[in-house]
Amino acid sequence: MQSPPPTPTNENRVTETREQAELAHAKMNEKLVPTFKGTLQEQNVNVNSTEIPITIYTPVDVNKTKLVIFFHGGGFTVCSRKTHQTIVNMLADATKTIWISVEYRRGPEHKFPIWWEDACEVTRHILENKESYGVNSSAKVGLAGDSAGATLSASICHTLKNIDFQVQLA
Repeated sequence: MQSPPPTPTNENRVTETREQAELAHAKMNEKLVPTFKGTLQEQNVNVNSTEIPITIYTPVDVNKTKLVIFFHGGGFTVCSRKTHQTIVNMLADATKTIWISVEYRRGPEHKFPIWWEDACEVTRHILENKESYGVNSSAKVGLAGDSAGATLSASICHTLKNIDFQVQLA
């Protein structure tokens, strides 16, 4: 009689789930990302003794009075800013607004509250350096997110000052 296969560890399950999410979204992004009519710029923001990757979506005919910071979902564990690229492309195009999609360190490798700290510090950095992200110094800055990212957005709105809770995008 054979032994049963080894039980996957949580770490293996997370890695596998991340790979599946990235693959599924890559197929969708492959079809829809080329439809973005603007520029994408990858940068790193130095916070909390690490570099946090961000993607800046600048649509054609951009409105320089608004900027939205976006946090991806995925239970603080699975997804990434790459998995949410299509939705941010569409939102930036539709609103003619600069969107910045922020990565954050995820669990289980990193423990709470690191993802909140990363998101909060990147937001603080963007607020203090708005003009370097392509908007006016008086531009309104809003936060948005999907699932876990929405949780980050809501909690940051209660923590940091100078965030415009409702930014009229249309």
